Amino acid sequence: MNYYPACPRPDLVLGLSPHSDGSALTVLQQGKGNSVGLQILKDNSWIPVQPISNALVINVGDTIEVLTNGRYKSVEHRAVTHKEKDRLSIVTFYAPSYEIEIGPMQELVNENNPCKYRRYNHGEYSKHYVTNKLQGKKTLEFAKINPGSGLEY
Repeated sequence: MNYYPACPRPDLVLGLSPHSDGSALTVLQQGKGNSVGLQILKDNSWIPVQPISNALVINVGDTIEVLTNGRYKSVEHRAVTHKEKDRLSIVTFYAPSYEIEIGPMQELVNENNPCKYRRYNHGEYSKHYVTNKLQGKKTLEFAKINPGSGLEY
């Protein structure tokens, strides 16, 4: 659960820094009312996600981006505060076991779509994720293959 109290100067503070989730999928209940707190980054602009009554928001996480070799991108998002209204959100993360090895599915790697991510242990990635600052999609660089590095799938 995330609680965001009303903030008299929402222009000076973020509720949660921009980031993508390290999970496969994130299910979010935004809370009641029409207070927008969730924003997603699209085309270098922050777009508010309007709450819909009795609906859930599903975010694609870094694990899906790696498994699909970048076909499906994890969603960079942030939470903002509101000047007069507090907000509560409930989040559930769906992710593989820490013991699982993750990498792009072979069916999605070919000469037209070379491997973009290395294989890694999901527990190691999770540790990397929680021990680093939330900075956009920077934590996903843990899994990226640098072009010309010689690393292959």
